Amino acid sequence: MRYIELKTLGIDPQDLNDRLQSGAITGEQAKAEMDAKGAQLDYAAIIRDLVKAPQQGGIDLDAMRRHMRILDALDTANSLLALEDADHALLAKLVKGHKWAMADRNILTFCEDIAAAPCTDPRLIAEAAE
Repeated sequence: MRYIELKTLGIDPQDLNDRLQSGAITGEQAKAEMDAKGAQLDYAAIIRDLVKAPQQGGIDLDAMRRHMRILDALDTANSLLALEDADHALLAKLVKGHKWAMADRNILTFCEDIAAAPCTDPRLIAEAAE
């Protein structure tokens, strides 16, 4: 098994806009926050989009079943996605092979988190440390 924490990285655009509109921050401060924290990246949404994305030349039924295993695991996950090793290998391959629209630190963090997903449930490690 491999475990992926379903994080959200970056700045919440609605919160940033609300603070900007209320005058709590200036346009320059909003830009500085966006530059520092990056655009919002939701792990679950990105994983879902990557797995559902059309494959070059289409997708056969066996590949579709493998993709659905990841989506099924994502549907039942709360804050932690647990994948069988073969499903993790497929997700890692999809992430590595994807052509991103921009260079972004949060995308890089996401890709590294997928590639380095631990084999041990992080909740068990946290409990053992207590």
